[in-house]
Amino acid sequence: MSYQLIVGNIGTVHASTSLTAALLHFREYQSQSESGIGRAGGENVTLLKHGEPVKEFIGTIERNQTSEDL
Repeated sequence: MSYQLIVGNIGTVHASTSLTAALLHFREYQSQSESGIGRAGGENVTLLKHGEPVKEFIGTIERNQTSEDL
């Protein structure tokens, strides 16, 4: 599989060879993360291509932890 989508505490939620499908799922999980509701709420969403990150959304959980460390 060329593309893999990983969501914070869930793990791999999508794997395919289609960038179009991967981006569709990325946007869906980003929306869930932004909503703060459900298992993906507040989590990071990362799209990998051949194991390398190509797109990432940093969720509120990590943003809040980073700001607390300052």
